[in-house]
Amino acid sequence: MKVEKIDGELWTKLFIAASSYLEQRKLSVDELNVFPVPDGDTGTNMSLTMVSAAKYLLENSENDIEKATKQMAHGALMGARGNSGVILSQLLAGFARGTEGKKEINADDFCQALALSVETAYKAVMNPVEGTILTVSREASEAALKELNNEKSTLNSVFKAAYYGAYEALQKTPLMLPVLQQAGVVDAGGQGFVYILEGMLEVLDGDLLKESKFTIAPVDELKKENNNGYVGEKVLAYQYCTEFILKKKNKDLPLEEIKAFLVDKGDCLLVVGNNETGKIHIHTNTPGKVLDYCIGLGSLHEIKIDNMSEQSAAMNIKSPVTKRLGLITVSFGSGLNDVFKSLGVDTVIAGGQTMNPSTQEFINAIEQVLAEEVIILPNNGNVLLAAQQAAKVASKPTKVVATKTIPQGIAALMAFNPENDLETNKAKMEEACKQMITLEVTYAIRDAQYENHQIKKGQILGLGEGNLVAIGSKTEEVVGQLVDQFLQADHELITVYYGEEIQQKDAEKLVKELSQKFSHIDFELHYGGQPLYYYLISIE
Repeated sequence: MKVEKIDGELWTKLFIAASSYLEQRKLSVDELNVFPVPDGDTGTNMSLTMVSAAKYLLENSENDIEKATKQMAHGALMGARGNSGVILSQLLAGFARGTEGKKEINADDFCQALALSVETAYKAVMNPVEGTILTVSREASEAALKELNNEKSTLNSVFKAAYYGAYEALQKTPLMLPVLQQAGVVDAGGQGFVYILEGMLEVLDGDLLKESKFTIAPVDELKKENNNGYVGEKVLAYQYCTEFILKKKNKDLPLEEIKAFLVDKGDCLLVVGNNETGKIHIHTNTPGKVLDYCIGLGSLHEIKIDNMSEQSAAMNIKSPVTKRLGLITVSFGSGLNDVFKSLGVDTVIAGGQTMNPSTQEFINAIEQVLAEEVIILPNNGNVLLAAQQAAKVASKPTKVVATKTIPQGIAALMAFNPENDLETNKAKMEEACKQMITLEVTYAIRDAQYENHQIKKGQILGLGEGNLVAIGSKTEEVVGQLVDQFLQADHELITVYYGEEIQQKDAEKLVKELSQKFSHIDFELHYGGQPLYYYLISIE
């Protein structure tokens, strides 16, 4: 069908179709992982991010494109999983910014919003890499702008140009990234982006997809830790929980200035929003001063002030002791979870390989930890961005220690000192991670060509510091090869965590043989219980 403008209602249809389209193809995107290991989850992460955004759209139906895309962007941020999901959420956030002040958009507006979408995503990535979803989205935007300059262009033709631009860019990704060319695949995130545009075109071309029920895969609920230390009536440092919406008066809201003014007026400070609307939350003893300051900047709405001492007394609840620093970690496997708890972690979020926690899960965990400040250990490179997004919007000071493996997370905890402040702990924990070497043993889920390796499905793969370095038919042989390659003269300890598919007697036999071969090294063996990975090994 010919479309001249897109309002909130039509955008919702486009987005729902795209979510459904990607959901049906997520596994094929997962299979594009250049490593043939059983944790390729780009398609799943992008799909879950889209589904979260789609749920917000469906639950908050809007006719204006501005309002609809804001709901979409918020839902995507909260549901973002993995690096691919976080980058996708930034693309959607940028598009939403491009529709601000508009009830509907035409071809020109669409191109501008798409360009802002790409700009936002590039800025969100510390070191942008070409040959990824960033390249695919950028060339989609450039193709749309080129078509816009055509005198006969329409919204349909511009949208199709964006799709074909993305498709052509996707085919070129192996030429930009040798690792893709060697594996014989295109970029997984770029493929997901192409599927999203393709799904939207199904609507623009008049072929409406059947309605789909959107459900997010069940995630283990955050386990509430038992806190043994309780006091009677806790004296609160700040008595009034104050929150409200602030809308601009004559100029853009200076969110950073507001945050700077309020930072010493209480704790649990939260200042989020955009240049038109902000949400302020603070625990303070002087709510009047907070309101007086903000009323000079705009109009106040949905004001809510609660006396927290009175609430606690009325409910006859003994307040749990709140410590200064709390710890959150991501882990998979019952044995590994127990190790982290024994090292003082407050909350363990289930996840890691194949199941990346969302931004919302991190936010929930931060709020539930009984601590004034929080440190997060993601323990997986694909979880890092979601953790960092959560830390940015958390209501209490939160830092992310950039751990990319389980052993790094354990090393970081060994360096944690509750007497040190947040910044000092972060620096010392990150330094401790550098001293840890991580080895992983898993298996190939398909035939593949990777770098100089010809891999057959079912072979045992040995990864050292994230790189494929050993291939074999027996687990013990691959472990031996890894240790041989990475063990240095100054190393003193090797710790082995065996997975759920390994029998204890087999793990004990392996460690015994290793200790005989490397008699100058101390060995420790622990049950990790991790799926998919037969062994996780740390050398220090």
